[in-house]
Parts: sequence; C-alpha cells; structure tokens
Amino acid sequence: MILEACVSTVEGLKAALEFNINRVEICQDLKVEGLTPSLKLQKEASSTFPGSRFIMIRPHSRNFEYNKIEVASMKKSILLAKKHGALGVVFGAISNSKINLKVNEELIYTAKDLNLECTFHRAFDLCANKLISLEEIGQLGFDWVLTSGGESTAEKGIKSLSKLIENNQRKVKILAGGGVNHSNCKKLKEIGVNGIHFSIDKNNAVERDKIKRILAELLLD
Repeated sequence: MILEACVSTVEGLKAALEFNINRVEICQDLKVEGLTPSLKLQKEASSTFPGSRFIMIRPHSRNFEYNKIEVASMKKSILLAKKHGALGVVFGAISNSKINLKVNEELIYTAKDLNLECTFHRAFDLCANKLISLEEIGQLGFDWVLTSGGESTAEKGIKSLSKLIENNQRKVKILAGGGVNHSNCKKLKEIGVNGIHFSIDKNNAVERDKIKRILAELLLD
C-alpha cells in the first residue's frame, strides 16, 4: 500500500521527504480541493522531492466540466508536468453526474503518450453510479482513482470503498482520500485499498503531528 501526501508548499514537499512518504500529489488552493500548481512550485518540487510526483490538472474550481479552451489548457499543463519530471497527473471530467468519456479520453491520450500514470480525482465521488464509473475509467486507461466512496470522508464511505474493491473488474487502483487521519488509516488499509491519500499542509503549515501519528499507526502492523 502506498502513502500519498497532498502538498501545496515547498515546506510540505520537504516534510514528505523527511518522513519517507512514497508519493506526493502537488496542487495549489487546497481550500477548493486543489488546482493546477504553479510552474514555480513544480520546478521547486523537482529539486526538493526526488520521489514520485503527481500533478493536479484542474484549471478552475467551479465544477468538473471543461470547454474546449480549458481542455487545451489542461493538455498544455500535462505536457509541462512531464517536462518538470512528474510521474503522473491527476484529473477528471464529469457531466450530469457521469464520466465525460470524450474529455477524459482526450486528456488521457495526451498523458499516456508521455508515459504518465493517471489518477481520476475525487470528482469520481460526484458520479451517480460509481460501479459503472469505475468500469468506464478503467476502460479509458486510468491507473488510479482517488475516492472517499462518495461520502464526505473515506471513513464514512468505507462500505462503498469495500464494494468498489470487490467489483473492480478493470483493476483500477483504489486510493482512499478524504479526512484520512491516525484514527481511520488502519481501517482503510484493512479493507484492501491500494493506497491512502492525506493532506499535510492544507492551511499552509505542515501538520507534522498528523504525519507522525498516521505513520505510527500503520507501523503497528
């Protein structure tokens, strides 16, 4: 099981390195669930965190629908993420509570052409039928899905997460995220998620105690 820290600052990147966290998702404006990070932060990340870096590709916080101009901008952001050494990108387009097959296909084609891994982010939780949506993103070629099981937190969505794991025909890796902390990380691990995702600098200050307590809980096994 991998640990992925969501970071939005250089201090967050340094903390992830210090605590030997496997992977980071880099974004900005965590108060709106994350947007595409600045090139400045991506450049700093390439010299600060040598581990696996996934870049959020999200041009606005209004919703998860994108017009042609925005899709073109997202493709450019994917190219820049690769240029600055990203291992993967994080994005997702939905429309009317369903996976937008056309837009995601365009974006994933760009990403896979660059040999980038792809995570469908928590827009997935807004889909009406999550089992069908999981099948569709698997068909599109997504490697990961970040989800709380459709609930406000992964702990509340643990039954739904278990159902997704049990019915995961396309073998999309399940990354549990949303309110992950020391009191629930072990429960999530026990249901068989492929990874857990948690923010470590949401308020522009590194939550060192949160990191220590999560790691301590998982090391008890």
